[in-house]
Amino acid sequence: MSQSSTTTDGGPGHRPRAAAPYPPYGTAAENDAVYARHVSASHVALLPPQMNIHLGEREGARVQDAYSGTWYWDCWRQGSKFNLGHRHPAVVAAYREAIDHVDAGNWALASGYRASLAEKLAASTHHALTGVTFGVGGADAIEIAVHAARAHTRRTRLVSIAQNSYHGGTDLCLSLSGISAHHRERYLVGGTDVTMVPFNDLDAMRGAVTRETAAVVIEPTPAQAGYPVPAPGYLEGVRRICDEQGTVMIVDETQTGLGSCGGGVVWQYQQHDVVPDVLTTGKGLGGGLYPISAAVMAEPVWASYTQGQLVPHESTYAGTDIGCIIASAVLDLTTDPGFLDRVDQVAQRFTDGFADAPFAFSQIGTNMGLRTATPLATAVRLLEAGVLVIPSGSDLVVPFRPVLTLSDEEADSIIALVRHALG
Repeated sequence: MSQSSTTTDGGPGHRPRAAAPYPPYGTAAENDAVYARHVSASHVALLPPQMNIHLGEREGARVQDAYSGTWYWDCWRQGSKFNLGHRHPAVVAAYREAIDHVDAGNWALASGYRASLAEKLAASTHHALTGVTFGVGGADAIEIAVHAARAHTRRTRLVSIAQNSYHGGTDLCLSLSGISAHHRERYLVGGTDVTMVPFNDLDAMRGAVTRETAAVVIEPTPAQAGYPVPAPGYLEGVRRICDEQGTVMIVDETQTGLGSCGGGVVWQYQQHDVVPDVLTTGKGLGGGLYPISAAVMAEPVWASYTQGQLVPHESTYAGTDIGCIIASAVLDLTTDPGFLDRVDQVAQRFTDGFADAPFAFSQIGTNMGLRTATPLATAVRLLEAGVLVIPSGSDLVVPFRPVLTLSDEEADSIIALVRHALG
């Protein structure tokens, strides 16, 4: 293993700091051998050797390979976990301040940190959704949302999107995720309670949703499909169908929210004339530093879910004090009008920069998809050019997500590298 040592930042007044004891193994080969033996050999072999990087230093919009020292622009953003880039100073400061004073807290007690974050989440929806239950990850939030919908409607059936949807790795979430057919088969996940329909197809949605349907679970745009734009009136149509059948509309914004879709709004649904009954969020809510998620509910659904329940979702690390402090800092940043305006400027820079590029792409804010017949080869070419992306593995697309906090110069550098690599 590599040895830690003491270094200085240089200059008067700087305290010596211990060099990070990472990577834990001296070579990439040693790292991968241990990983394959104890975690997953298939994971090690998943990507071609050219893409087998190991994260070392990471800062802002860039990450470094721990062994080669090569730096890459992070345009994967790991499903929007790194919306604010890596180690955003304000989020890191909130984390450091928190651990000087608090710990995870106690889920059975009425935490003020949890209350404060819930208040901010409600405000981000303009108080259309006011009840909040916290989870650890996005799958937790979906489980909570479905439990709430079933408690409210006293029904069991669900409708979700067939192509490239993804909601998490639990049995329930796999049963709702169009991208997860191989997992459903391998883990014997099944049953008759879920009907899948195509995205942007209101006729199919209308045929699937009945008086037995508890909830429609839908991403406002399927991230794994490269963020296709919803057809005009589509989400509004889904809302009407749910209203007609007394069905709860659950919108999963784990990969689309927190300002990433632009338009001056926090959540993508706010770009449309629609309000869901439940909004779920995660990933970026923890600022890339701490796992936390939430289901934010309209009052009637929330009341049905919480009535008579001390804590309807008992989870040791859901909505911890530290997590809520960090997520509060994230919301303070991402709900600021100046921040949202800047996201639009960054998104427009990519729109203009790719306007006459020799490849097709879809875009909603800083969430994009590069259309290609060879997703893996395209991802390798971009990585070799210094741009980190990972293909979705389910469609002829490479999700492309530059971080929201880019400067103009950083955005221009990424655009030039992508155009050169794919030109």
